[in-house]
Amino acid sequence: MKDFKTYILELCEKKEGTEVEFKSAKGGFPGSFWETYSAFANTRGGVIVLGVSEKNGIFTPDGLTEEQVSKYKKAFTDCAHNKGKVSCSLLMERDVIDGDCDGNKVIVFIIPRASYDMRPVYINGNPNNTYRRDHEGDYICTQAEISRMYADADILTHPVDGRILKNYSLASDFDDTTIRQYRQLFALRHEGHPWNDLDDMEFLKRIEGYKVDRETGEEGFTLAALLMFGNELAIRDVVPHYFVDYREKLSNDPRIRYTWKSPVRVTPEAQCR
Repeated sequence: MKDFKTYILELCEKKEGTEVEFKSAKGGFPGSFWETYSAFANTRGGVIVLGVSEKNGIFTPDGLTEEQVSKYKKAFTDCAHNKGKVSCSLLMERDVIDGDCDGNKVIVFIIPRASYDMRPVYINGNPNNTYRRDHEGDYICTQAEISRMYADADILTHPVDGRILKNYSLASDFDDTTIRQYRQLFALRHEGHPWNDLDDMEFLKRIEGYKVDRETGEEGFTLAALLMFGNELAIRDVVPHYFVDYREKLSNDPRIRYTWKSPVRVTPEAQCR
């Protein structure tokens, strides 16, 4: 890795922006640190340089002492693991770097972008204190932005197509032919597989087309199973705008793209090609 002074000078050349923030720490660990932490984590990640302030492109070091650096690093660690201060701890030990730059002690915090399942990253125990980074500033997120983050996180932990449906039956809502064709295709590709000897209901359970939520006790067919094997009317009860079309590519010539036919049921064979 390049020496610490060179690294700091390169950050100074970038100046403050969407991914770099300089903060003075003369009077103690800055409270605004956590707003920037939240903003970077919810946006694209970034670097917070503690112990240097910037104004109109002029950088002024605080001249922090070793004692202050040690104190601030402990203050950061204590707060980072306090849910009442910040909703999640993102940094590892290697992401907090301190060193000397022309006799001035500086601490660098490398804030990663939080994964979808960890957002929103908020402070002071309140999701309304969720920030995003825009140019050089940290801005409080709108309720719509916060709700979108929660929705993205929920999709990862509870995929939409894994949703359990109520009051659906294999006999009345699923297409026997489609299930049979899929199972024939599965058997050809997985000869001797023990699932080939199961009845349709047990087979669907194995491929997670029928699930049991162990927390709530709820059970039923999944949306994925219905979309794959269900009757059209049953599908439209859940997805009113469901519509399948079929496109046949006629040529590699970009002027001749494809023909369009509708409606048609897509068999498992067609889907697997």
